Amino acid sequence: MSRETMRRTSWVVAAAAAAIGAVMCLFSIKVGMASFGLALLALSCAAFLSFQVLIVQIAALDSAGKARPEPRPGRLLREIAASRKDLVQRTSALRGLLDAQPYLNAELVRRYQQLVPSDQPMPTLGANWAATAPTILFIIDQIMGESEVKTILECGSGASTIWAAAAFRKRGLGHVFTLDHDAVFAEETRAALRRHGLAEWATVIDAPLTDVDVPGRGPMPWYDLAGLSAQARDVDLLFVDGPPRPTGREARYPAFPLLRDRLRNGALVILDDTNRHDERAIIRSWSGEPGVRHHRQVGRSTAIKVGHG
Repeated sequence: MSRETMRRTSWVVAAAAAAIGAVMCLFSIKVGMASFGLALLALSCAAFLSFQVLIVQIAALDSAGKARPEPRPGRLLREIAASRKDLVQRTSALRGLLDAQPYLNAELVRRYQQLVPSDQPMPTLGANWAATAPTILFIIDQIMGESEVKTILECGSGASTIWAAAAFRKRGLGHVFTLDHDAVFAEETRAALRRHGLAEWATVIDAPLTDVDVPGRGPMPWYDLAGLSAQARDVDLLFVDGPPRPTGREARYPAFPLLRDRLRNGALVILDDTNRHDERAIIRSWSGEPGVRHHRQVGRSTAIKVGHG
């Protein structure tokens, strides 16, 4: 019902109530003066009823005006615009990855020939929760390049463990320490390291998930650090690729606050899968911490640099 229709209806109801009161008054007077008191009472009731109807209708009109929802077409257009913007951004990112794919493939082949002395295949990248090629190449560059990363600590073992260990072997210096909550998967990583002759360059640590008190967050399921040796100190690069998302909301958040005291000044922290909502929220939280200098996108991962002062 429109506001104009409601206004007209309120006047009609009020007029009808007043008319009924007047008729009752005339009838009472005609019947006799003894009924004059009854007529006044009826007239008063009619007037009161008319006044209440007007008050209710005015309040209804005012409420309708304030609570009137935004026209649906306007909201729909804004939703379409927001979806279009998100689609454009995602399409642009995908186009960039596709454009870079030939280079990534060539660079992986070059690195394979450089790091792997046999023709044994390396783990597939980007599948079964494995890190993608841009992230692996970035880690290798940190080991082989000017930064000369010597100690890597990982949350979640897998392809990154094998490639990093191969880079350390080629360089002749360095070690990977990796935490894994899944004992079966941890053993598979150890077997892969042995097949490639990399067992001395990496240590896979069984670290079942347990409730850990995280500063500012309270208890969260995360890795049991009891098996992490004192050797995993002055870490140059922390790669966070676990625990898996089903273990809880923002499951990877504890890595930085709980392992920060093991990082050297200027260390890199790489969080994988920051194309997902939870991981983007984690990066925003970490970026607000003291000493975090900047962050950069590396494929679907994000790297931040950490300083203690």
